[in-house]
Amino acid sequence: MLNRLGTHARLMGLITLGAVTLSTSGCSSLFGDEGYFRDRGDDYLRTDVIEPMKLPEGASSTRVSDLYAIPAVQKSTFEEVAEFEVPRPQALSANAFTDKVKIQKLGDSRWILINVNPSQAWPKVRQFLAANGLSVSNTDATNGLIETAWLKFKDDEGSRDKYRLRIEQGVQPDTSEIHALHIQVKQSVADSGSVGWPDTSHSTERENWMLNELASALASDESTGQSASLLASTIGVGSKVDLAVKEGEPLLVLNLDGQRAWATVAASVSKGGFTPIGNNREAGIFYVDYAEINPEAEDDELGFFAKMLGGGDENEDVSTYTIDQVLAQIQPEDNALNRTLFAKVQTGQPAIEDVLGYLVLVSPSSQRAEVRIRDAHGRVLSTKQAKQLLNIIRRNLI
Repeated sequence: MLNRLGTHARLMGLITLGAVTLSTSGCSSLFGDEGYFRDRGDDYLRTDVIEPMKLPEGASSTRVSDLYAIPAVQKSTFEEVAEFEVPRPQALSANAFTDKVKIQKLGDSRWILINVNPSQAWPKVRQFLAANGLSVSNTDATNGLIETAWLKFKDDEGSRDKYRLRIEQGVQPDTSEIHALHIQVKQSVADSGSVGWPDTSHSTERENWMLNELASALASDESTGQSASLLASTIGVGSKVDLAVKEGEPLLVLNLDGQRAWATVAASVSKGGFTPIGNNREAGIFYVDYAEINPEAEDDELGFFAKMLGGGDENEDVSTYTIDQVLAQIQPEDNALNRTLFAKVQTGQPAIEDVLGYLVLVSPSSQRAEVRIRDAHGRVLSTKQAKQLLNIIRRNLI
């Protein structure tokens, strides 16, 4: 019995000694970069690529393939970082908490913006047409097209009218755009068969009537977003806006025509911390300033006298230079890309050292446009800074 007690006492002594040793030597042996319980979250950054399996000569490789193929990426897409930084979640769109349905207008174009995806918007539009006795003559769910049958307005007995509604993916995720196209012909022409659709509506007034009625019906529909169409699930599979990297520089790719791209970027750089200073439409350049917005700051935090004396201005350091002065002094690197981007800019003036702000460049081509952001001298920003600012522009697009 005594021997057993003695052994137990010696064992407890060794455990106590071990605990004292650990406490005096610190936790470096257990935690930290070299410890047993080190953070292994960055281990994948140092993982080596395993060579493909080599089969004996004559063996079939039909059943041997990668289960999860990794697509090839350009090395310039990513920055080499010494320590991994967890990225912030993508910020919500500026339209995330606005009305579910509204009519957007840019230039001469008008369309309905609804905060549901196209597969949910499709059955709502069909329901609106059925409820109003508007027969459908043709549908193309893959491309989001719905054509009505020929209609006869009471105030125009000799003519027939027809609508084509186009539902497509919106600029922001989980949004849809509904466009209306109107055509009017003589009754004899309508009876003769199919008629080619025009590029723009024959009657803007009747196009607006359709959009207003449809928007009103969608806004009053309490079940908006509850049902979806499987046939229309392929509408808008491709995104209208993508963040890409070209020649080592981040840029936004807008799958929009030139006029729409310019107008939507103009709307984007007027909010979300951006302050527009000027623009050159011919050159495709906006001159803007940017000041980060603190979402927790409230106007009520300013005192009465601070408000009366002008305290709390959004940005007191906005550039005093005009866009013409800034563009005349830009100093971009001399290469083929920059010669194209600034082809319509008259340069040659000495650089302004204290110039503030950024240049947002919109380069349209056919149904596509590229958007870049540079410093006020026309020089490329760091990849991280460019991506941050482009993501803000992307969030504000309409």
